[in-house]
Amino acid sequence: MAIVYIGMGSNMNNPRQQLIQAKQSLAHLIQSQLLAHSDLFQSKAMTMPDDDEPQADYINAVVKLDTLLTPHQLLDECQRIENEQGRVRNKRWGARTLDLDILLYDELQFEDERLSIPHPGMAERDFVLHPMYQIEKNLMIPGYGELHLLQNKISAKNIQCLGAFV
Repeated sequence: MAIVYIGMGSNMNNPRQQLIQAKQSLAHLIQSQLLAHSDLFQSKAMTMPDDDEPQADYINAVVKLDTLLTPHQLLDECQRIENEQGRVRNKRWGARTLDLDILLYDELQFEDERLSIPHPGMAERDFVLHPMYQIEKNLMIPGYGELHLLQNKISAKNIQCLGAFV
């Protein structure tokens, strides 16, 4: 079994409901068990410098799973869930119904053309670190260091806790 953290985000088509539905789908993955989840958080959308269209704020959360799925099997399942919930991949960092990112997979450090673990950039993203910190304060992130130290470096001014993730 592997302990896995998955980041979740949505800013389209009732984002709160998108995350609730995705969490339920992740809780029912084969050979997997949902162990914990963060509260829901609201954050500003990451945009490209040349992005003319303003985006709605994101609703984000992090879930912790125990799984027998390999990293690529888990990625396939996450993409299946995204597609079932209407995910369209039009442009990088564009608005989306659902984004599921494998943040950590045990202590694995891995990169190929489809997947990078730990997730690139996670150490600079408040919408990842703050929800993850709620779940596991003493987590060591391979290649980045201790979560509580990373989380303390990131400002919480652009993120707001919305409360319980039912």
